[in-house]
Amino acid sequence: MNEILTLPALPRDLAAKTRKLRALRQIPAEYYGKGKENLHLTLDYQTFRKLFRSAGSSSIINLAVEGEQEPREILVHNVDYDPITDEFLHVDLMQIERGKKITTKVPIHLTGESPAVKSLGGILTHGKSEIEIKCLPRDLLKEIVIDIASLEQIGASVRVKDLKIDPKKHEVLEEAEAMLVTIIAPKTAEQIEDELAKDVGEAVSEDVKKEAEKEKAAAQASKESDTEKKGGEKK
Repeated sequence: MNEILTLPALPRDLAAKTRKLRALRQIPAEYYGKGKENLHLTLDYQTFRKLFRSAGSSSIINLAVEGEQEPREILVHNVDYDPITDEFLHVDLMQIERGKKITTKVPIHLTGESPAVKSLGGILTHGKSEIEIKCLPRDLLKEIVIDIASLEQIGASVRVKDLKIDPKKHEVLEEAEAMLVTIIAPKTAEQIEDELAKDVGEAVSEDVKKEAEKEKAAAQASKESDTEKKGGEKK
């Protein structure tokens, strides 16, 4: 079993502005626990960044809240990111219960080199970057490793059903046929030219459409203006 990492946290005053906390390189966080009172916390940005890089959302973490003698066992349940800077904005922390199964997402990690890519010019494509599983906390997986060295031909693939996971410990909550990795044939010069021509054609069609809409709007405005003038002349 992997070493359990510790995440220090400070109680958070709800009157404190989140913008000010972030300026101080603090991350607002919420702790949720069944039968437990929710906690409003702050985390040091760099400390959490380093820990999350190692633990991810599928490793047990000891949450050490200032003023408490015993740490709380948690998972990082959700992380909100800034859409522009991709920095952490908010973190949800979820208490785990020993002996009770939990549902979490485990990242897929690729290793090795595919002969189909190296020798045949194939293109490696990804279907899923993580899969959802259900298991006991003690059986949590940090990641699932796929060795792509076994992908020797164009069209070779790895699906969820191909993963070497103990079904007695881990219930995979994904379709068995769901694609994780596959090797597709390289594009020919003709295919590339066809795609470029299509893109150009779509761009031209869009420009023509916009121009037609402008002309239609101008004609409608002119018609309405003429109608108003005729109405004024009758008066």
